[in-house]
Amino acid sequence: MNFLTPTSLFLFGLAIPIIALYILKLRRRREPVSTLMFWEQLFKERQTTSLFQRLKHLLSLLLQLLFLALLVLAIARPQFAFITKSARQLILIIDHSASMNAVLNLDPDNSSSESRLDSAKQSALQMVKGLRFMDEMSVISCHTRPTIRAPFTNHQKTLRQAIESIKPTDIETALKPAVDLAFDVAQTKPNPEIIILSDFQSVSEETLEKFQQSLPQDTPTEEEQDEKEKIKLHLIRIGEDIDNIGITQFRVRKSIVNAFDYETLLTVVNASDEEKKCSVELYFNESLFDVRPYTLAPGEKKSEIFSNFTFEGGELKAVLDVTDALPTDNVAYAALPKRELISVLLVTNENPFLQKVLSVDEKLNLSIMTPEEYESDAKEAQVVVFDRFNPTVLGDGNYMFIYPPKATNPPDESANNLVATWNIGEALETPIITDWERTHPILRHVHLENVLIGEAYEVTPPSTAQILARSFESPVLFVDVTPKRKIVFAAINILESDLPLRIAFPVIIANTIQWFQQSEGPQEYHLRTGEVLHYKIDSQTNPEEETPSEKSQKILKVNGPGDKTWDVAVENDEVLFDQTLNAGFYELTLSEKPAAENEDKSTVNSENESTTDNIEADAPEQVWAVNLASETESHIGTADGIEDLLAESDVLGSGSFFRYPPWIYLVFLAVILSVVEWFLYQRRRID
Repeated sequence: MNFLTPTSLFLFGLAIPIIALYILKLRRRREPVSTLMFWEQLFKERQTTSLFQRLKHLLSLLLQLLFLALLVLAIARPQFAFITKSARQLILIIDHSASMNAVLNLDPDNSSSESRLDSAKQSALQMVKGLRFMDEMSVISCHTRPTIRAPFTNHQKTLRQAIESIKPTDIETALKPAVDLAFDVAQTKPNPEIIILSDFQSVSEETLEKFQQSLPQDTPTEEEQDEKEKIKLHLIRIGEDIDNIGITQFRVRKSIVNAFDYETLLTVVNASDEEKKCSVELYFNESLFDVRPYTLAPGEKKSEIFSNFTFEGGELKAVLDVTDALPTDNVAYAALPKRELISVLLVTNENPFLQKVLSVDEKLNLSIMTPEEYESDAKEAQVVVFDRFNPTVLGDGNYMFIYPPKATNPPDESANNLVATWNIGEALETPIITDWERTHPILRHVHLENVLIGEAYEVTPPSTAQILARSFESPVLFVDVTPKRKIVFAAINILESDLPLRIAFPVIIANTIQWFQQSEGPQEYHLRTGEVLHYKIDSQTNPEEETPSEKSQKILKVNGPGDKTWDVAVENDEVLFDQTLNAGFYELTLSEKPAAENEDKSTVNSENESTTDNIEADAPEQVWAVNLASETESHIGTADGIEDLLAESDVLGSGSFFRYPPWIYLVFLAVILSVVEWFLYQRRRID
């Protein structure tokens, strides 16, 4: 035994005045009386009890000294070795993944049913309340990655705040990182115990094996027994198996058939043992778009593709019209990016076929220039079509050349924007298309048999080119792709051919524009919960050209589900946002703040904090859709192999007799002695 404040033992010196007061004899006062007859009788009665009186006073002295000893020991705060060695280091893991949002009791009439996470937090708070004075606890929350909410401490208020700070998320379950972290920490502690509060909806094989090795077996070896005695494992399941139906996939992509349309894949799974009937409601920009009935057998999964969406794009939401235990997977979100018009520039003297096929496409914003106008004032466009014209210089972009003339001046090989990387030769005699690449996107759904060609010439394409069509051994159509330039070259004069009169001609032109757009790699604005949102911003200004007084801090404002708001600083025209914890729409808005306001301020504001006096930029808003999209998470039962482990798991014991420090018990005994002493010597009885 040792003492935390051993200097307090000097207070035992107070026993000296207590003993002195008991030894001290009082001097009696003399008083004359008329007779001693009554006093002699009293003296005889007192003599018969003198021995008892002396013992009584001696017992009183011992009680007083014992009272003093208990108080002094309490002040010295003794520590006993057997109590210290039994101190526990508890590692509490609370699962707050999407499946923990499932309600415990499914009651359609009771909207305030307690969720599994709420039950887990209540159980954790009871554990904190039952901690012994020498125990320490660390709180870890987990979904796909663990978060240490509180390090080892015995301060109950800190532990309660850490537990209450755990919020529900829509991220799938992955216990392995948290379990590995807990075991690594436990190996550094003398008496560790790991407590896991989860529904154990998804447990990896590696984690199951670790649980089995940590729990007691029928005939463990000595080494296994020593290891299990070192780390105690408590698996506490929250909730029971319950039926559920949910949306496991809702994703948008560009249509394979129509480059200007979107396709949305919706998948619904019945994760229950009974047949389920429901309907899927599709909302486009909060307006009901479509309703589809579903009848799913037990365990059945059904997928369906939706298309023909509006040209403007917007927010698409799928809602299951059903009441089940897990509302999270009953709603899914998709963002349809706004499809802007594709700017196309046609440079020609006159070509009615090209003008007609480009002008009838409502997805294109067509501009027409003559070669002279283009040479004097070139206009920028996403796609430029040169008809029987070869410009002197060419920048980066998407270009289609149709029967350009042979360059009269040799190109400057040192120029970065030279045009001709091919050599035009002699004219072809009676050219016909003998072979073409039917699988290439430009020639998809195109047939070129028996196309009559009046004029064509030989051409030697660059080594990086891909030949798409040949007239015997001579290429008549090829593409050349470089990191910043895409070129389609046609060595055919379409005005001297029947190709414009065939269906293949508008298909080739549409496929070419589609190929240009696909080669730019259009981004799909969707994520799974927990993934990092990586957003790249198109900078219109060169930072090196800005003066220090003109520089401003770009801020990306993110509005998420539940009216949550984050302000994220933009660095190098990129943003990494990792707070996608809940499913829903995340709206991104770019703003700017003058450089003077950025001094001595943090670059990233926390949740629900927004910057003030921001100057809104011209950058358009962008919407990202974040979904749970996990078939595994929709099965909210217990993972295979967990039931047996739950039966073998140690029961977490409550606080022992030494739940409080020893000095509290010493003070309690001192108070009891004080009451006893009062009853024996201070209480007066009236007979």
